[in-house]
Amino acid sequence: MTTEVSSGRRGARSGALSVVATCLAITTLDGLDLIMYGAVLPSLLEAKQWGMTAASAGFIGSLSLIGMLIGATVCGYVTDIVGRRPVILGCVVVFSAFTALCAFATSYELFGAFRFLAGLGFGGALPTVIALTMEYVRQDRRQFYNGVVQTGFTIGGCIVAIAAMFVIPTLGWHAMFLVGGALGIVVLAIAVKSLPESIEFLERTGRTEKAMAMRDRYGLDTRTPASAPAPDAVVVDRNHALKVMTSPRYRAATVLFPVICFCGLLVAYAMNTWIPQMLRASGYDLGSPLSFLLAFNLGSGIGMVVLSGLADRIGSRPVIAAGFLTGAAAVSLLTLAPAQAIVFTLVLLIGFCSASQTAVSGFVGVYYPSTARGTALGLSLGLGRLGGVCGPIIAGIIVGSSLGTDWAYYLFAVIGVLAAVLVVLVPRRGERDEPTTSTAPAHSHDRVSVTQRG
Repeated sequence: MTTEVSSGRRGARSGALSVVATCLAITTLDGLDLIMYGAVLPSLLEAKQWGMTAASAGFIGSLSLIGMLIGATVCGYVTDIVGRRPVILGCVVVFSAFTALCAFATSYELFGAFRFLAGLGFGGALPTVIALTMEYVRQDRRQFYNGVVQTGFTIGGCIVAIAAMFVIPTLGWHAMFLVGGALGIVVLAIAVKSLPESIEFLERTGRTEKAMAMRDRYGLDTRTPASAPAPDAVVVDRNHALKVMTSPRYRAATVLFPVICFCGLLVAYAMNTWIPQMLRASGYDLGSPLSFLLAFNLGSGIGMVVLSGLADRIGSRPVIAAGFLTGAAAVSLLTLAPAQAIVFTLVLLIGFCSASQTAVSGFVGVYYPSTARGTALGLSLGLGRLGGVCGPIIAGIIVGSSLGTDWAYYLFAVIGVLAAVLVVLVPRRGERDEPTTSTAPAHSHDRVSVTQRG
């Protein structure tokens, strides 16, 4: 008996880890396709492809972010209505197909349209995979695995940087997008085979037997929902998630989380775009600017896992607030013109602290009930993308003005402090976001309202 139980637990753990691994593969592909534009941009400008200028290149870059904003907001809402699995698969199809089509674009307008449409898939995938991952891992490790899944963006960026050095000189920039599309087919095949549907969604749409089988397979709580409706008596309230988010209990957080994401993404995108140029303008001999970008992204990847894990153990508020404040202090120290070795360490630390934004999405995921989780994540990450659009623009304006780079550092520090304050102001509303030693699933006590026919 003990051997059978132990074997069952191992199987359940491996099943949950397969969900995490599949979601990690999706975010890696997501990050690879998203960052690919930056990798091919020098080639496009050097060849004056389609008469592209720096202005048109910047416009095309912003189209992906706008697509991500729309995709995250819309798909986050839709996934709470139709389920996680179809939305994730649809997003993979969209961003893979339109990434591949970029190789066949005949004008920069068409290229930009393909990047915008690919952005819809980029944006829609992230909140949905976070919501699904949180259903299949231990409740006391949900934020940690959120951090693990989001390291895919950093992994994808590293893959692009390495691949571009070999693929572009020999096969041209078109090949990069074709490779991205081909990898999308591989990941799609894996996801179709191994990605399960949301158990919560199965229960609230009356498929309780299948839901119980999934709970047993993945080692989750196997209690039968007392309020489970019959399959032919279910009418899902399509506005349930919005009602939850605008209810008095969640209303303040629904306003605060998108603003926090805006602040976090503004600093992260601005630093990722401008840190080499800002340091050069400050008089540092950088050698290879890529070393500082590597330090920033390496720190970010480590921070995603470490800060998210600490949020599970200590609590979201203190970890995220401390991360934002430490990042603000590190950015401020750059104005003191420290030695170059110290600058490298500070950039690594700033990247680490920028992962506070990843922990914010984990905070959102555990703060709301699972029936509204996708919509809440989509709204927060979608509207937060505006920060990703504004950050590089604001930093560029400051760097190009007479103010100097120090003012950009001061601005980033102020925004970091503001984000920390806003995190502290998120209402506690029952402390479901606080650490717990329970291994019960997060979704056992949150049910969506249904209307019975007849």
